[in-house]
Amino acid sequence: MPTNDIAVLLPGLLPALLRATVVLSVAVIAVIALRLPLRRCFGPGVAYAAWLAVPLCTLAALLPAAPEGSVLALHGAPSALPFAATMQELAPASSSMGVRGHIVLAWLTGALAAAALQILRQRSYLRSLGKLTRRGGIAYADALHAGPALVGLWRPIVVVPADFDDRYTPQERELILAHERTHASRRDPVANAADAALRCLNWFNPLVHIAERLMRADQELACDASVMRRHPDARRSYANAMLKTQLSANAAPLACQWQSTHPLKERIMSLNQTTPYALRMTGRFLIATAMAAGSWAAWAAQEAPKGELYDIAVKLNVDGVKSAPHLHTHSDEPASFRSGEGAQQWQAQLTLKPADNGRLFISALVKHAGKPVSKPGLLVALGEPATLKIDTDDKSHMEMELTVTQR
Repeated sequence: MPTNDIAVLLPGLLPALLRATVVLSVAVIAVIALRLPLRRCFGPGVAYAAWLAVPLCTLAALLPAAPEGSVLALHGAPSALPFAATMQELAPASSSMGVRGHIVLAWLTGALAAAALQILRQRSYLRSLGKLTRRGGIAYADALHAGPALVGLWRPIVVVPADFDDRYTPQERELILAHERTHASRRDPVANAADAALRCLNWFNPLVHIAERLMRADQELACDASVMRRHPDARRSYANAMLKTQLSANAAPLACQWQSTHPLKERIMSLNQTTPYALRMTGRFLIATAMAAGSWAAWAAQEAPKGELYDIAVKLNVDGVKSAPHLHTHSDEPASFRSGEGAQQWQAQLTLKPADNGRLFISALVKHAGKPVSKPGLLVALGEPATLKIDTDDKSHMEMELTVTQR
Protein backbone atom coordinates (compact mmCIF):
# COMPACT_ATOMS: atom_id res chain seq x y z
CA MET A 1 0.00 0.00 0.00
CA PRO A 2 1.43 3.43 -0.88
CA THR A 3 2.65 5.62 1.98
CA ASN A 4 0.06 8.29 1.26
CA ASP A 5 -2.76 5.74 1.49
CA ILE A 6 -1.44 4.54 4.84
CA ALA A 7 -1.24 8.14 6.04
CA VAL A 8 -4.93 8.58 5.20
CA LEU A 9 -6.07 5.19 6.52
CA LEU A 10 -4.45 5.31 9.96
CA PRO A 11 -5.95 8.63 11.13
CA GLY A 12 -9.35 7.45 9.87
CA LEU A 13 -9.20 4.49 12.27
CA LEU A 14 -8.99 6.68 15.36
CA PRO A 15 -12.66 7.77 15.58
CA ALA A 16 -13.77 4.12 15.28
CA LEU A 17 -11.23 3.07 17.93
CA LEU A 18 -12.38 5.78 20.32
CA ARG A 19 -16.05 4.99 19.77
CA ALA A 20 -15.51 1.26 20.30
CA THR A 21 -13.45 1.92 23.45
CA VAL A 22 -16.14 4.11 24.99
CA VAL A 23 -18.90 1.59 24.23
CA LEU A 24 -16.82 -1.36 25.45
CA SER A 25 -15.97 0.42 28.71
CA VAL A 26 -19.61 1.30 29.37
CA ALA A 27 -20.65 -2.31 28.68
CA VAL A 28 -17.95 -3.69 31.01
CA ILE A 29 -18.96 -1.34 33.82
CA ALA A 30 -22.62 -2.33 33.40
CA VAL A 31 -21.87 -6.07 33.51
CA ILE A 32 -19.55 -5.71 36.51
CA ALA A 33 -22.30 -3.83 38.36
CA LEU A 34 -24.97 -6.41 37.47
CA ARG A 35 -23.14 -9.74 37.64
CA LEU A 36 -23.60 -10.36 41.38
CA PRO A 37 -27.33 -9.43 41.45
CA LEU A 38 -27.86 -11.57 38.34
CA ARG A 39 -26.08 -14.50 39.96
CA ARG A 40 -28.13 -14.25 43.14
CA CYS A 41 -31.46 -13.87 41.33
CA PHE A 42 -31.07 -16.05 38.26
CA GLY A 43 -28.01 -18.24 38.79
CA PRO A 44 -24.35 -18.22 37.67
CA GLY A 45 -25.22 -19.17 34.08
CA VAL A 46 -27.14 -15.94 33.52
CA ALA A 47 -24.35 -13.87 35.09
CA TYR A 48 -21.85 -15.53 32.75
CA ALA A 49 -24.10 -14.99 29.71
CA ALA A 50 -24.23 -11.27 30.50
CA TRP A 51 -20.58 -10.94 29.43
CA LEU A 52 -21.68 -11.54 25.83
CA ALA A 53 -23.00 -7.96 25.91
CA VAL A 54 -19.43 -6.60 25.82
CA PRO A 55 -18.38 -7.88 22.37
CA LEU A 56 -21.89 -7.47 20.95
CA CYS A 57 -22.16 -3.80 21.92
CA THR A 58 -18.60 -3.15 20.76
CA LEU A 59 -19.27 -4.69 17.35
CA ALA A 60 -22.54 -2.75 17.07
CA ALA A 61 -20.65 0.50 17.66
CA LEU A 62 -18.40 -0.32 14.69
CA LEU A 63 -21.24 -0.93 12.25
CA PRO A 64 -22.08 1.87 9.76
CA ALA A 65 -24.25 4.50 11.43
CA ALA A 66 -27.95 4.85 10.65
CA PRO A 67 -28.65 7.21 7.74
CA GLU A 68 -29.65 10.73 8.67
CA GLY A 69 -33.39 10.85 9.30
CA SER A 70 -33.69 7.12 9.93
CA VAL A 71 -36.37 6.14 12.45
CA LEU A 72 -33.86 3.69 13.95
CA ALA A 73 -31.41 6.41 14.97
CA LEU A 74 -31.40 7.99 18.43
CA HIS A 75 -31.94 11.58 17.38
CA GLY A 76 -30.49 14.14 19.71
CA ALA A 77 -28.39 11.58 21.56
CA PRO A 78 -25.09 13.01 22.84
CA SER A 79 -22.08 11.87 20.92
CA ALA A 80 -20.02 9.15 22.56
CA LEU A 81 -16.98 11.17 21.53
CA PRO A 82 -17.41 14.74 22.75
CA PHE A 83 -13.86 15.48 21.71
CA ALA A 84 -14.22 14.10 18.18
CA ALA A 85 -14.21 17.56 16.64
CA THR A 86 -10.88 18.29 18.29
CA MET A 87 -9.35 15.23 16.64
CA GLN A 88 -9.94 16.79 13.23
CA GLU A 89 -7.49 19.51 14.13
CA LEU A 90 -4.88 16.97 15.23
CA ALA A 91 -4.40 15.67 11.70
CA PRO A 92 -4.51 18.40 9.06
CA ALA A 93 -4.77 17.36 5.45
CA SER A 94 -1.20 16.76 4.36
CA SER A 95 1.07 13.98 3.23
CA SER A 96 2.15 13.29 6.81
CA MET A 97 0.10 11.17 9.18
CA GLY A 98 -0.31 13.84 11.83
CA VAL A 99 -0.93 13.20 15.51
CA ARG A 100 -3.90 10.90 14.90
CA GLY A 101 -1.86 8.62 12.66
CA HIS A 102 0.85 8.31 15.30
CA ILE A 103 -1.74 7.52 17.97
CA VAL A 104 -3.15 4.71 15.83
CA LEU A 105 0.36 3.39 15.12
CA ALA A 106 1.04 3.30 18.87
CA TRP A 107 -2.22 1.41 19.38
CA LEU A 108 -1.35 -1.11 16.67
CA THR A 109 2.11 -1.61 18.14
CA GLY A 110 0.63 -2.27 21.57
CA ALA A 111 -1.98 -4.65 20.12
CA LEU A 112 0.67 -6.67 18.30
CA ALA A 113 2.83 -6.80 21.43
CA ALA A 114 -0.14 -7.95 23.52
CA ALA A 115 -0.97 -10.64 20.94
CA ALA A 116 2.63 -11.85 20.99
CA LEU A 117 2.49 -12.05 24.78
CA GLN A 118 -0.72 -14.10 24.64
CA ILE A 119 0.85 -16.50 22.15
CA LEU A 120 3.93 -16.90 24.35
CA ARG A 121 1.77 -17.59 27.41
CA GLN A 122 -0.27 -20.20 25.55
CA ARG A 123 2.85 -21.91 24.20
CA SER A 124 4.43 -21.86 27.67
CA TYR A 125 1.35 -23.54 29.07
CA LEU A 126 1.33 -26.20 26.36
CA ARG A 127 5.03 -26.91 26.98
CA SER A 128 4.34 -27.26 30.70
CA LEU A 129 1.98 -30.16 29.93
CA GLY A 130 4.82 -32.24 28.58
CA LYS A 131 4.09 -35.23 26.40
CA LEU A 132 0.37 -36.06 26.14
CA THR A 133 -0.70 -39.70 26.18
CA ARG A 134 -4.27 -40.35 25.02
CA ARG A 135 -6.24 -42.99 26.86
CA GLY A 136 -9.98 -43.46 27.07
CA GLY A 137 -10.79 -40.26 25.19
CA ILE A 138 -8.68 -38.02 27.43
CA ALA A 139 -5.02 -36.92 27.36
CA TYR A 140 -2.68 -37.64 30.27
CA ALA A 141 0.07 -35.07 30.76
CA ASP A 142 3.55 -35.82 32.06
CA ALA A 143 3.30 -33.16 34.79
CA LEU A 144 1.39 -33.63 38.06
CA HIS A 145 0.18 -30.02 38.11
CA ALA A 146 -1.07 -30.06 34.51
CA GLY A 147 -4.85 -29.98 34.41
CA PRO A 148 -7.52 -31.00 34.57
CA ALA A 149 -8.17 -28.61 31.71
CA LEU A 150 -9.85 -28.31 28.34
CA VAL A 151 -7.26 -27.40 25.71
CA GLY A 152 -7.89 -26.43 22.09
CA LEU A 153 -10.41 -24.32 20.18
CA TRP A 154 -12.18 -26.28 17.44
CA ARG A 155 -11.50 -29.81 18.66
CA PRO A 156 -10.65 -29.36 22.33
CA ILE A 157 -9.32 -32.26 24.38
CA VAL A 158 -9.51 -32.89 28.12
CA VAL A 159 -6.03 -32.91 29.65
CA VAL A 160 -5.53 -34.49 33.09
CA PRO A 161 -2.45 -34.83 35.33
CA ALA A 162 -0.30 -37.94 35.18
CA ASP A 163 -1.70 -39.26 38.48
CA PHE A 164 -5.32 -38.57 37.60
CA ASP A 165 -6.48 -42.17 38.17
CA ASP A 166 -4.68 -42.42 41.53
CA ARG A 167 -5.38 -38.95 42.94
CA TYR A 168 -9.14 -38.90 42.39
CA THR A 169 -11.88 -41.37 43.23
CA PRO A 170 -14.02 -42.75 40.38
CA GLN A 171 -16.85 -40.35 41.23
CA GLU A 172 -14.47 -37.39 41.40
CA ARG A 173 -13.03 -38.32 38.00
CA GLU A 174 -16.53 -38.52 36.57
CA LEU A 175 -17.38 -35.06 37.91
CA ILE A 176 -14.14 -33.52 36.63
CA LEU A 177 -14.69 -34.92 33.16
CA ALA A 178 -18.30 -33.72 33.23
CA HIS A 179 -17.05 -30.25 34.14
CA GLU A 180 -14.55 -30.09 31.27
CA ARG A 181 -17.00 -31.56 28.76
CA THR A 182 -19.53 -28.92 29.80
CA HIS A 183 -16.93 -26.30 28.88
CA ALA A 184 -16.58 -28.01 25.50
CA SER A 185 -20.32 -28.21 24.81
CA ARG A 186 -20.70 -24.50 25.62
CA ARG A 187 -17.73 -23.54 23.42
CA ASP A 188 -16.04 -21.79 26.32
CA PRO A 189 -12.56 -22.01 24.73
CA VAL A 190 -13.90 -19.93 21.83
CA ALA A 191 -15.23 -17.39 24.35
CA ASN A 192 -11.79 -17.29 25.96
CA ALA A 193 -10.17 -16.71 22.57
CA ALA A 194 -12.59 -13.84 21.84
CA ASP A 195 -11.78 -12.39 25.25
CA ALA A 196 -8.05 -12.64 24.55
CA ALA A 197 -8.55 -10.84 21.22
CA LEU A 198 -10.47 -8.03 22.94
CA ARG A 199 -7.70 -7.67 25.51
CA CYS A 200 -5.10 -7.43 22.75
CA LEU A 201 -7.07 -4.77 20.89
CA ASN A 202 -7.78 -2.88 24.14
CA TRP A 203 -4.45 -3.42 25.85
CA PHE A 204 -4.49 0.17 27.14
CA ASN A 205 -7.88 -0.19 28.89
CA PRO A 206 -7.62 -1.49 32.49
CA LEU A 207 -11.34 -2.32 32.54
CA VAL A 208 -10.79 -5.04 29.93
CA HIS A 209 -8.18 -6.79 32.09
CA ILE A 210 -10.46 -6.62 35.14
CA ALA A 211 -13.31 -7.99 33.06
CA GLU A 212 -11.20 -10.95 31.91
CA ARG A 213 -10.61 -12.12 35.48
CA LEU A 214 -14.26 -11.70 36.47
CA MET A 215 -15.54 -13.36 33.28
CA ARG A 216 -13.34 -16.41 33.89
CA ALA A 217 -14.68 -16.63 37.46
CA ASP A 218 -18.29 -16.49 36.23
CA GLN A 219 -17.45 -19.08 33.57
CA GLU A 220 -16.27 -21.57 36.20
CA LEU A 221 -19.23 -20.92 38.50
CA ALA A 222 -21.65 -21.37 35.59
CA CYS A 223 -19.97 -24.65 34.67
CA ASP A 224 -20.05 -25.83 38.29
CA ALA A 225 -23.77 -25.05 38.50
CA SER A 226 -24.47 -26.95 35.28
CA VAL A 227 -22.67 -30.05 36.55
CA MET A 228 -24.40 -29.86 39.94
CA ARG A 229 -27.82 -29.78 38.29
CA ARG A 230 -26.99 -33.14 36.71
CA HIS A 231 -25.32 -34.54 39.84
CA PRO A 232 -27.20 -32.96 42.76
CA ASP A 233 -26.01 -35.60 45.27
CA ALA A 234 -22.31 -35.28 44.48
CA ARG A 235 -21.50 -31.91 46.03
CA ARG A 236 -19.08 -33.33 48.60
CA SER A 237 -17.15 -35.31 45.98
CA TYR A 238 -17.07 -32.24 43.71
CA ALA A 239 -15.64 -30.09 46.50
CA ASN A 240 -13.07 -32.78 47.38
CA ALA A 241 -11.92 -32.87 43.76
CA MET A 242 -11.35 -29.10 43.87
CA LEU A 243 -9.30 -29.40 47.05
CA LYS A 244 -7.11 -32.15 45.58
CA THR A 245 -6.22 -30.18 42.47
CA GLN A 246 -2.96 -28.27 42.31
CA LEU A 247 -3.08 -24.80 40.80
CA SER A 248 -0.99 -24.69 37.64
CA ALA A 249 1.86 -22.18 37.66
CA ASN A 250 1.14 -21.38 34.02
CA ALA A 251 -2.08 -19.56 33.22
CA ALA A 252 -3.46 -20.46 29.79
CA PRO A 253 -5.17 -17.63 27.88
CA LEU A 254 -7.33 -20.02 25.86
CA ALA A 255 -7.69 -23.16 27.98
CA CYS A 256 -10.46 -23.82 30.52
CA GLN A 257 -8.67 -24.93 33.67
CA TRP A 258 -10.50 -26.90 36.36
CA GLN A 259 -8.59 -25.17 39.15
CA SER A 260 -8.92 -21.50 38.25
CA THR A 261 -7.67 -18.52 40.24
CA HIS A 262 -11.22 -18.03 41.51
CA PRO A 263 -11.36 -18.32 45.35
CA LEU A 264 -12.07 -21.95 46.22
CA LYS A 265 -14.21 -20.97 49.21
CA GLU A 266 -16.69 -19.12 46.99
CA ARG A 267 -16.77 -21.92 44.44
CA ILE A 268 -17.42 -24.54 47.10
CA MET A 269 -20.10 -22.44 48.82
CA SER A 270 -21.85 -21.86 45.50
CA LEU A 271 -22.29 -25.62 45.05
CA ASN A 272 -25.12 -25.52 47.60
CA GLN A 273 -27.05 -22.89 45.67
CA THR A 274 -29.70 -24.01 43.19
CA THR A 275 -31.76 -21.83 40.89
CA PRO A 276 -35.20 -22.98 39.71
CA TYR A 277 -35.63 -23.53 36.00
CA ALA A 278 -38.26 -20.79 35.67
CA LEU A 279 -35.91 -18.19 37.17
CA ARG A 280 -33.08 -19.27 34.89
CA MET A 281 -35.30 -18.91 31.83
CA THR A 282 -36.54 -15.52 33.03
CA GLY A 283 -32.98 -14.37 33.53
CA ARG A 284 -31.95 -15.52 30.07
CA PHE A 285 -34.85 -13.67 28.52
CA LEU A 286 -34.00 -10.48 30.40
CA ILE A 287 -30.33 -10.73 29.46
CA ALA A 288 -31.14 -11.35 25.80
CA THR A 289 -33.47 -8.35 25.78
CA ALA A 290 -30.90 -6.15 27.50
CA MET A 291 -28.15 -7.21 25.08
CA ALA A 292 -30.34 -6.50 22.08
CA ALA A 293 -31.30 -3.08 23.46
CA GLY A 294 -27.71 -2.23 24.39
CA SER A 295 -26.37 -3.27 20.98
CA TRP A 296 -29.06 -1.25 19.21
CA ALA A 297 -28.32 1.79 21.39
CA ALA A 298 -24.57 1.52 20.71
CA TRP A 299 -25.29 1.48 16.96
CA ALA A 300 -28.16 3.97 16.81
CA ALA A 301 -26.46 6.62 18.99
CA GLN A 302 -23.74 7.17 16.39
CA GLU A 303 -23.80 10.40 14.48
CA ALA A 304 -25.16 10.05 10.96
CA PRO A 305 -22.37 9.85 8.40
CA LYS A 306 -21.50 13.20 6.94
CA GLY A 307 -20.75 13.93 3.32
CA GLU A 308 -17.37 14.65 1.81
CA LEU A 309 -15.25 17.33 3.46
CA TYR A 310 -14.38 20.34 1.32
CA ASP A 311 -12.23 23.46 1.62
CA ILE A 312 -13.64 26.71 0.22
CA ALA A 313 -11.06 29.39 -0.47
CA VAL A 314 -12.82 32.77 -0.79
CA LYS A 315 -11.39 35.95 -2.27
CA LEU A 316 -13.75 38.71 -1.14
CA ASN A 317 -14.01 42.30 -2.32
CA VAL A 318 -16.63 44.41 -0.49
CA ASP A 319 -16.72 48.03 -1.65
CA GLY A 320 -12.98 47.94 -2.32
CA VAL A 321 -12.08 46.20 0.95
CA LYS A 322 -10.46 42.83 0.25
CA SER A 323 -10.27 39.78 2.50
CA ALA A 324 -9.77 36.04 2.11
CA PRO A 325 -11.93 33.93 4.44
CA HIS A 326 -11.34 30.17 4.37
CA LEU A 327 -14.12 27.65 5.08
CA HIS A 328 -14.27 23.93 5.82
CA THR A 329 -17.58 22.14 5.33
CA HIS A 330 -19.17 18.81 4.49
CA SER A 331 -21.51 18.38 1.56
CA ASP A 332 -25.09 19.37 2.42
CA GLU A 333 -23.81 21.20 5.52
CA PRO A 334 -24.05 25.03 5.42
CA ALA A 335 -20.95 27.14 5.95
CA SER A 336 -21.07 30.91 6.38
CA PHE A 337 -18.91 34.00 6.72
CA ARG A 338 -19.48 37.73 7.16
CA SER A 339 -17.68 40.94 6.30
CA GLY A 340 -18.19 44.46 7.61
CA GLU A 341 -20.34 45.83 10.43
CA GLY A 342 -23.82 47.19 10.95
CA ALA A 343 -25.63 48.47 7.88
CA GLN A 344 -22.62 47.69 5.69
CA GLN A 345 -22.28 44.07 6.79
CA TRP A 346 -22.44 41.32 4.18
CA GLN A 347 -23.21 37.71 5.08
CA ALA A 348 -23.03 34.64 2.88
CA GLN A 349 -24.14 31.08 3.59
CA LEU A 350 -22.86 28.41 1.21
CA THR A 351 -24.15 24.83 0.86
CA LEU A 352 -22.35 22.35 -1.38
CA LYS A 353 -24.07 19.46 -3.12
CA PRO A 354 -22.32 16.91 -5.35
CA ALA A 355 -23.43 17.08 -8.99
CA ASP A 356 -22.64 15.01 -12.07
CA ASN A 357 -19.21 14.67 -13.69
CA GLY A 358 -17.43 15.37 -10.41
CA ARG A 359 -18.78 18.91 -10.18
CA LEU A 360 -20.44 20.66 -7.25
CA PHE A 361 -23.51 22.85 -7.02
CA ILE A 362 -23.11 25.74 -4.60
CA SER A 363 -26.37 27.08 -3.22
CA ALA A 364 -25.79 30.52 -1.68
CA LEU A 365 -27.84 32.85 0.50
CA VAL A 366 -26.42 36.37 0.56
CA LYS A 367 -27.57 39.05 3.02
CA HIS A 368 -26.77 42.74 3.28
CA ALA A 369 -27.50 44.58 6.52
CA GLY A 370 -29.31 41.47 7.76
CA LYS A 371 -31.72 41.29 4.76
CA PRO A 372 -31.56 38.67 1.99
CA VAL A 373 -30.47 40.24 -1.29
CA SER A 374 -29.71 37.20 -3.45
CA LYS A 375 -29.99 33.42 -3.63
CA PRO A 376 -27.61 32.50 -6.43
CA GLY A 377 -26.52 29.00 -7.46
CA LEU A 378 -23.18 28.08 -9.00
CA LEU A 379 -22.09 24.88 -10.74
CA VAL A 380 -18.33 24.56 -10.22
CA ALA A 381 -15.56 22.05 -10.81
CA LEU A 382 -13.12 21.15 -8.06
CA GLY A 383 -10.08 23.40 -8.04
CA GLU A 384 -11.51 25.86 -10.57
CA PRO A 385 -12.51 29.36 -9.41
CA ALA A 386 -16.05 30.70 -9.82
CA THR A 387 -16.98 34.36 -9.35
CA LEU A 388 -20.17 35.90 -7.96
CA LYS A 389 -20.98 39.64 -8.10
CA ILE A 390 -23.86 41.35 -6.31
CA ASP A 391 -24.90 45.01 -6.21
CA THR A 392 -27.51 46.52 -3.88
CA ASP A 393 -29.86 49.47 -4.33
CA ASP A 394 -27.70 51.62 -2.06
CA LYS A 395 -24.74 51.14 -4.42
CA SER A 396 -22.94 48.64 -2.18
CA HIS A 397 -20.99 46.04 -4.12
CA MET A 398 -19.71 42.59 -3.23
CA GLU A 399 -17.60 40.32 -5.39
CA MET A 400 -16.39 36.91 -4.27
CA GLU A 401 -14.32 34.29 -5.99
CA LEU A 402 -14.80 30.72 -4.73
CA THR A 403 -12.38 27.83 -5.22
CA VAL A 404 -13.48 24.48 -3.81
CA THR A 405 -11.09 21.60 -3.14
CA GLN A 406 -11.76 18.25 -1.51
CA ARG A 407 -9.88 17.29 1.63
